[in-house]
Amino acid sequence: MDSLGSRCKIVVVGDTQCGKTALLHVFAKDCYPENYVPTVFENYTASFEIEKHRIELNMWDTSGSSYYDNVRPLAYPDSDAVLVCFDISRPETLDSVIKKWQGETQEFCPNAKVVLVGCKLDMRTDVSTLRELSKQRLIPVTHEQGSTIARQMGAVAYVECTSKVSENSVRDVFHVTTVASVQRPHKPQLKRSSSRRGLKRVSQLPLPPLPGRTEQMDEAPAMRKDRAKSCVLM
Repeated sequence: MDSLGSRCKIVVVGDTQCGKTALLHVFAKDCYPENYVPTVFENYTASFEIEKHRIELNMWDTSGSSYYDNVRPLAYPDSDAVLVCFDISRPETLDSVIKKWQGETQEFCPNAKVVLVGCKLDMRTDVSTLRELSKQRLIPVTHEQGSTIARQMGAVAYVECTSKVSENSVRDVFHVTTVASVQRPHKPQLKRSSSRRGLKRVSQLPLPPLPGRTEQMDEAPAMRKDRAKSCVLM
């Protein structure tokens, strides 16, 4: 973040097809991508105001393929935050968070705030997904498992979302991430931007707890379509 707090760079990483691009696409373009297109690098931008300062959000989508392991670090310099994503319906992608993504982000952007994001929340209760996982004696990743890994890796927050079902849950992800990136000793007040698109929508959401408190922002035991479950760990 620069001295005026006018820019915030967010890099999104995670295994292939874990939901990274859909997350960004829904937030920035207001629609869910029906067809999967592999990503190498893609940028999204939006802006809003916080404490009378306009924040420009520069979001970097990256490839999770090991083929691009030597190229992906080019996206990390000057990052304010990193979203480490995994697929709730694929437990092995949560394993990758510790085996791969934690080490990579710590090496290339040690000062960036890290938010762990559980994508495809709707798949946690999907019958066909549960059936396939049961054949391997597995279940979808639980909220408790995600929270535990988030604490283990030193993330400032853990957020779950479903890009396909709920735009609100997607907005929560970027709300939590942006506020964590610009957090000051006092509680910031978000204001609506004059922009007609993008991050102005984040300002409509409640602020997360101040640093020093651990609180689950949504304590409902079951997944609700209009909100994501999140845990602020700062």
